Amino acid sequence: MNRLYVLNLYSSMPSTILGFDVGGTKISAVLGTSEGKIISTLRKPTVKHLGPKRLLQEFYEMGGELLESHGIEQPDFIGITFAGLVDAEKGMVISSPNILGLKNLQISNALEDRFRSKAFLENDATAATIAERLFGSGKGVDNFVYITLSTGIGGGAFLDGKLYRGAHGMAGEFGHMVVMSNGPVCGCGRRGCLEAIAGGRGIARRVAENVTAVRDSELLSKVRPSEIDARKVFEFSKKGDMFSRLIVEETIYYLAVGIVNVINILDPELVIIGGGISNAGDDLFNPLRAAVREEFKSMARPVKIVRGLKNGPDLSTLALPIFRQRLTA
Repeated sequence: MNRLYVLNLYSSMPSTILGFDVGGTKISAVLGTSEGKIISTLRKPTVKHLGPKRLLQEFYEMGGELLESHGIEQPDFIGITFAGLVDAEKGMVISSPNILGLKNLQISNALEDRFRSKAFLENDATAATIAERLFGSGKGVDNFVYITLSTGIGGGAFLDGKLYRGAHGMAGEFGHMVVMSNGPVCGCGRRGCLEAIAGGRGIARRVAENVTAVRDSELLSKVRPSEIDARKVFEFSKKGDMFSRLIVEETIYYLAVGIVNVINILDPELVIIGGGISNAGDDLFNPLRAAVREEFKSMARPVKIVRGLKNGPDLSTLALPIFRQRLTA
């Protein structure tokens, strides 16, 4: 066993972890501990044309600033999470929808060389599932599903107490189940995927496409088309905007269809929902729970639906190294 792992697995002192998360709207650097304590964070907007060299430079600068500001020479571990396809074992980003030119980018080795610490890479939704297992509602639950509702829709699952990856490491792509025959085209190329309808980008597209309804809406008509997003749609629905309410109701219906599909296949004890759209709180969860109960029909079972960790993306970068080093111990 690697001596670095031994020292940190069995020491009474928590490990220091430097984390990086690359999402659809922001790049985050996180400094925290193996106990799930977030010490400090830095944020920068995601720029699609950033490119691999500049992205690594952002990591170096943001990580260096966090470490220096807290008097830390080097972290014990590094956790990196990406939206997109990754090869976790090779530490390679295969492709990312948020930054162009990241094809087969070997990122773990680059960060290990820079910060002189072991680095772990994972898909962001898988890492969020791990965070729920270590720090959230999934702690002590052997069968649960995590679904992230954000710009897109993804997730992961623990089955019989083990992270389920599938034959090709791509399990948990819940956003790419078809829930509407001949529906809108998804980014994956198929029609009617859950992500294309109920993901943040899909919600915004459905609003923007109905020009007449937007023009007739007192609230939506005051917002630039480029600034319409899921958060505003839920906010305006709560304020009584009828078109926003229709979009929210449709979104919740299709989410319920997707969730019941997943439950019928995997039979979990718990469904945890995170991501930016989950910030709608009771305006999302109360009608969603009711819609799931209705959609079960005769297949009903006692499955709880709960909100994910508030700081899920940040905690994911901390949970990843802890989980991965335990597997190698």
